[in-house]
Amino acid sequence: MKYILSIVIICLSLQAAALVVVDNEGIYHRYPYDSFFRIQGRDFVTEREVDREIVLTTWKGIRFDTWLKEQRLGDFHRIRFVSSDRYEVVFNHAEWDTLTAWLAHSEEGTVFPNEQLRLIFPHLRSQFWVRDLVEVHLENHKEIPIPGRFFAMRSFFAEQELLKDPKPFVRMQGYRFDDFLDDLSDKPIKDIVLYSKDGLIQNLSYPSQLAGAVLELSPEGSFNLKSPQIPGGMWMKNIVYLQCDDLALIDLRYIAGIIPIAKSLQWKLGPSTQVILNYPDRSETEHFGDAIGEPMIFDGIRDFQLVP
Repeated sequence: MKYILSIVIICLSLQAAALVVVDNEGIYHRYPYDSFFRIQGRDFVTEREVDREIVLTTWKGIRFDTWLKEQRLGDFHRIRFVSSDRYEVVFNHAEWDTLTAWLAHSEEGTVFPNEQLRLIFPHLRSQFWVRDLVEVHLENHKEIPIPGRFFAMRSFFAEQELLKDPKPFVRMQGYRFDDFLDDLSDKPIKDIVLYSKDGLIQNLSYPSQLAGAVLELSPEGSFNLKSPQIPGGMWMKNIVYLQCDDLALIDLRYIAGIIPIAKSLQWKLGPSTQVILNYPDRSETEHFGDAIGEPMIFDGIRDFQLVP
């Protein structure tokens, strides 16, 4: 009798296991995991460099981007993927339309345990892949405006207290978000955009994702994100841009990074965009394209503004 009861419980739990897709009106759509196994899967191959060697991996799954269109769940401006351990990957609609996405259920012939599914983008680094995908959110546009002012990141942090071993982290030094964010915004809930030297961008919220977080200052002088509120896979290295609501910090050595940032955040910058450079003793106005082409003009500025 106990054996039969156990089988019933297992069957019910498997039946309940599902991928949840939340459309842009907040309606939950549940797709049982076994429904993806019933779809005729296809093999696909990814190529990754591991220890300076090219590793080819064969997976089996379905084209998720094609499947999602077939569900007709409505339009969206942003798509957000969440794993069982709350790891998140986000794309805007324009980015999503350029990607090939697979929902895999096996690797090299081995089916993932517990009916797990893995989201794989063959043409992106594995940092954008999602292991054990449980939720997909189709969201309306969340506008992130052009900051009113951009400040030099290193000058800003030169005036902040550099902490040794800020709890809960050890063997490091850095700046606590709890301490410096109030200098950038007085809103109780703050919208944070982070952009790394290698082009990774994340939109996070304070305090839900960044309370207790630290911007680590590495021995090489780079800034790295560490937060106890999000999985370690979402931590970032070599951050060169940080926007908090209407103000932003930027590493002036990577000033050209404003161009891909503007594209990702859908800022409307055109050929007539100008930049106002505010020095301690004067202000100058330059054409944005010319200024990016001559980054030395940003040397010694207090802050700058973009005028579309």
